[in-house]
Amino acid sequence: MGAGWSGSQAWRRPNDRRIGILAVPLSLTVFIVDTFTDIESAIAVLYVLVLLLGATALSRRGLLRAVSGCALLAVLSFFLSHWHDMDLSSVLRCGVSLAAILITGALLVRDHDARALLVQANGALARSEKRHRCMFEQARFSLWEQDFTTVKAELDALRAGGVTELAAHLQADPGWVRRMGALILTTSVNDATVELLGAADRTAVLGPLGRFLPAEDPAMADVLLALWNGRNRFEGRAQLIAADGRRLTVLLGISFPDDGVGFDQVVVGIVDITQRERTQEALLAAQAELARAARAATLGALSASIAHELNQPLGAIALNAQSCLRWLRRDPPDIDTAAKAVDRIVRDGKRAADIVQRTRGMLVKDSRCDETIDLRQLVDEVALLLDRELSAAAAVLVTDFAPDVPPVRGSRVGLQQVLINLVTNGLHAMAEAGCGRRDLTITVEGLADRTQVRAAVRDRGRGIDEDSRARLFDPFFTTRPDGMGMGLSICRSTIESCGGTLTAHNHAEGGAVFEFTIPSTLSPLPAALPPATATSAAAPAPARED
Repeated sequence: MGAGWSGSQAWRRPNDRRIGILAVPLSLTVFIVDTFTDIESAIAVLYVLVLLLGATALSRRGLLRAVSGCALLAVLSFFLSHWHDMDLSSVLRCGVSLAAILITGALLVRDHDARALLVQANGALARSEKRHRCMFEQARFSLWEQDFTTVKAELDALRAGGVTELAAHLQADPGWVRRMGALILTTSVNDATVELLGAADRTAVLGPLGRFLPAEDPAMADVLLALWNGRNRFEGRAQLIAADGRRLTVLLGISFPDDGVGFDQVVVGIVDITQRERTQEALLAAQAELARAARAATLGALSASIAHELNQPLGAIALNAQSCLRWLRRDPPDIDTAAKAVDRIVRDGKRAADIVQRTRGMLVKDSRCDETIDLRQLVDEVALLLDRELSAAAAVLVTDFAPDVPPVRGSRVGLQQVLINLVTNGLHAMAEAGCGRRDLTITVEGLADRTQVRAAVRDRGRGIDEDSRARLFDPFFTTRPDGMGMGLSICRSTIESCGGTLTAHNHAEGGAVFEFTIPSTLSPLPAALPPATATSAAAPAPARED
C-alpha cells in the first residue's frame, strides 16, 4: 500500500501526508489482530479507518490501490484464520467488512473527484481574479472599486417605509443625495485614478466618496435613481473635485450586480473629458461671439437701411410742418395753403409707416404659420438641443404634459426658437440667483374649449421686478450686461404672427413664468389680411414755399 502515497497531489498539505502515513501501521495492526486473535467480530471493518486516514494524502489511483489492498488483506486474514473452521457467521463477518471497505472506498473516490474539481475551479477563479486585477491595475483610464452596501440598505429602508417615488423624495430633501454620496466607500483604485485626481497615493483616494463630489452636480441623484429602478448599468456625465481643487468633467460608467448581492464590489469606470469639454466650450463661445457680431452687423445694416428710407419722408414732414407754421403766422393766416401743407404731412407720415410695415414684412416673410405642430414633441426636441446647456448649468428640465393636447398651427422653426429663448433665459436667471435647486418646468396643456393650447416655462430664479415688468418685451431692453434686448421682443412678435399671445408673471412659489397661448388646429382659420400697399420709392417731394 505504500506505493499509493507517491501519487499525492500538490494541493495536499504536509499535515495530510503525515496523517496518511499512519495508515500503514494501522493497516498492519488490523491485519494482525484480525488474523491471529480469536475475537469473534468483524475486525476487518477497521480498514475503513485506514482508508479515511489515507484519503487526504492519496491520489485517486492511490486511493483505489488502498481500497484494493485493504480488501485483499481482509480476505487473506479470513482464509488464514478460518481455513479449517469456516462457518456461516465468519463468512458474513467477512462480507460485512468487504462491503464497508468497498462502500467507503467508493465514497472517498467520489469525494476525491469533487475536491479535485473544486480545486480546479478555485485555480481557474484565482487565475481569472489575477488576470482581471492585472487589467484593473494596468488600465489607462480610471477604475474604482466601491462599496454600495450601505446605500443599497438605505434605499431598501426607504422602500420598506412606503416611499414609491424617489424623485419626489429627492426634491423634498435635497441634502439626502449628499448624505448618500458620503456613504459610498472607495475600496480600491488603479494608478490612473491617482493620476486623474492628483492624489499623493492610493490611500488618499480610499474612503468616503463624498469629498470628491460637487454639491450641485445632479449625477449622484441619477445614479441613485438608476439603483432604485433596478438597472444593472448607469452611464452619464458627471463632475469630480480633484485633490488639488480642480473641477473635472468625466464620463461615468457603473455596473451594478444583477442578483442583488455583491454591492460591496461595484466597479466604476471614469474617462476624463475635461479638456475636450473646455475645447468645445471655447468653440461654442467663439461661435456665439461670431453669431452675436453677425446679429449686430445685421442690426446695424438694417438700422442704416431704415434710416436711409425714413430720411426722405421724415425730412419732408419737418419741411411741411415749418411751412405750415409760417402760413399760419401770416397776417392774415393763409388757412388753405396751411391745410395743404398738413395734407402733405399726413401723406409723408403714411409713407413712413408703410416703410416700417414693409421692413417688418421682410423680416417675418419666411415665418410660415400654417404648419401642424405637436407642442409636446417640439418641447422634447428642444430638450435634446439644450442638453449640453442644461448639463453645464447643473439644471434639470422637467416636463408636465397634459394627456390630450391638440396640435397647434404655427411656424415650427419660430416656435422652436421661442422655446429655446425662454429656456435659455430661465437658465441665466437661475444662475444669476445662485439657486441650489435648478429645476426648469415646461407645461403644455389645452385650454377648456380646446381651440387654444397653453405652454409655460417656469424657472426658479428671483422673478421679474416691478421696474422691468412694463418694459420686458420692449426692443433693446435687457437686464443682462451682455444682452441685446431683442430676444423677448422677437419671441412676442413670433407668437403674435401665429395668432397667439405671450405674457410673463411671477410664480407664487418663486421664480418667473413665461407662457404663451397659440391657436390649435381645432380653432377656425383667421380671415386673410389684405396685402400691404407698397409705396413707390420715388414719391413726390413736398411742395416748397414760394
